[in-house]
Amino acid sequence: MIIEMFNTLKGVFEKMSVFDKSLGVVVVLGLVIVVTSLFRGIMRSSKVELVETKMEVGNSDRKNIFVDIEGAVVAPGVYELTYGDRLKDVLVLSGGFSELADRIYVQKTINLAELLKDGQKIYIPFLSDTPQGGGYLEAKNDQRVVNVNTASIDILDTLWGIGEARAENIVKNRPYSSLEEMVSKKVITQQILEKNNGVMSVY
Repeated sequence: MIIEMFNTLKGVFEKMSVFDKSLGVVVVLGLVIVVTSLFRGIMRSSKVELVETKMEVGNSDRKNIFVDIEGAVVAPGVYELTYGDRLKDVLVLSGGFSELADRIYVQKTINLAELLKDGQKIYIPFLSDTPQGGGYLEAKNDQRVVNVNTASIDILDTLWGIGEARAENIVKNRPYSSLEEMVSKKVITQQILEKNNGVMSVY
């Protein structure tokens, strides 16, 4: 069939005048250029779509986390952030410190560069929350609670399982954002943390 079509076109071409032949060659060349341009355009479009797909996959690797910030901030609550964000980022989302926040205490004890974790709870203390007199906090049940971030070595020495040497180590590794951090830093053991449950605080 292809051979017959070729012979037919050949016969028609031979019967054409010189002008018609020239015009036919121009038309054929134009068609070739148009088809080539369309083909290149399709290939470029495919490459662009492939790049966009790779970018979307890369963005999906960033995980969202939820952090609860309470206390002396303008808008306390639970906020959605991205893995890799820091404490200062959730502080900005919550509107920053309220007028009643103890800014000096925050500067001394809270690390705004701390990496956030999913499910983490952060408490920004009010002026009325901060320690009064040598590292002790007065609890609602009148139990004396030791603030491990501000207590002296003598006061830390009064806690269960903490002698003078361990108390010095606690002071050396301050500040702590949580009591569990004392265990992770190997300042105290899990048993000491459990035995002092309710009598130690980080703010």
